[in-house]
Amino acid sequence: MRAWTIGRIAGIRVRVDWTWSIIFVLVTVSLAVGYFPVVFPGLSTAVYWGLGVISSLLLFASVLAHELAHSIVATREGLPVESITLFVFGGVSQIEEEPRTAGDEFRMAIVGPATSLVLGGIFYGVYLALLPASGPAAAVAQYLGIINIALGVFNLLPGFPLDGGRVLRAILWGATGNLRRSTRIASLVGQGFAFLLIFTGIALLFSGNFLAGIWLAFIGWFLNNAAIASYRELIMRQALEGVQVRRLMATDVDRIPEDLTIEQVIDQHILSGRQHAYPVTDDGRLVGLICLHDIRQVPKDQRATRRVSEAMTPYDKLRVVSPDDDLAKAVGELSHGGYEQLPVIDAPHHLAGLLRRRDIISYLHTQSDAGEEDLTGGETPRR
Repeated sequence: MRAWTIGRIAGIRVRVDWTWSIIFVLVTVSLAVGYFPVVFPGLSTAVYWGLGVISSLLLFASVLAHELAHSIVATREGLPVESITLFVFGGVSQIEEEPRTAGDEFRMAIVGPATSLVLGGIFYGVYLALLPASGPAAAVAQYLGIINIALGVFNLLPGFPLDGGRVLRAILWGATGNLRRSTRIASLVGQGFAFLLIFTGIALLFSGNFLAGIWLAFIGWFLNNAAIASYRELIMRQALEGVQVRRLMATDVDRIPEDLTIEQVIDQHILSGRQHAYPVTDDGRLVGLICLHDIRQVPKDQRATRRVSEAMTPYDKLRVVSPDDDLAKAVGELSHGGYEQLPVIDAPHHLAGLLRRRDIISYLHTQSDAGEEDLTGGETPRR
């Protein structure tokens, strides 16, 4: 599992990606070994390591506050927020819809850096108040003041999809009334900013500053990919808006009973290669879905006796869509869950068909061939 849920704040699920542990360790070590002993000498090694851990955890809380600010503004504007995930580069709010107006975009984007700058001012004020003592609390407050101000300033840089890039897009959108063109311009500016980071990182590498150079180049590479992906996601969403699920859903799908053994499913269905997932029915009612992933979880020596009903995902745990749903919404369900297909339900327990990722990709390829831009990111349909 790549990320785990640690709780909910204001109804928003908070998740931590495994890569966050990398930055937690790096920050803790760098603070305990390099920063605090230099800035606040004379303390014990144990104190320095304790300060490193505490500061890393408070940095985690600061990044979380930054993302929560985005998410809370989004929910107040009527945009659903699925979760906040903290990972190696910071955090990301999983907002399920694009902002509806330039004003919405501006408010959502600006509140994150503003939160970081306010937190930085508060922490630095605490540091100044504690400065005569020059103790551990002052050391932590100084670091958090500096890092939050740096985080706020960095996010204000016009590198889409950073917050500053989104502020730029909001301004362009408000001026032109064209979201797609504004996103394209903001994306190009973001790519330019990303390449600047990459070239700066390479220069640092040649100057002997290997760690900073690699890190800066890596951030630039990540931002470049994110800028391209964000623009592509928008044009894909626009290509799918107004198209109903019923237009692309597959209706001629094989269905299997729940009392088949896993071995029978493999021999009679899976080996044909016709489908990767099978709706499971009982007297015509949909009761679950079984896919290749579920089958692989069953040990080979148990496949002759284990039944489909024991391995399938039951109906009440399925993510489903309606034939009348917008494809843009359905793609969000597929992407957020990492699914290859979704059951299409037109009544409780009544299967209308399957919406498959490969069919959506084929549709987008057709749209790309008819237009000028690749809507799929070079992805090909999975057979």
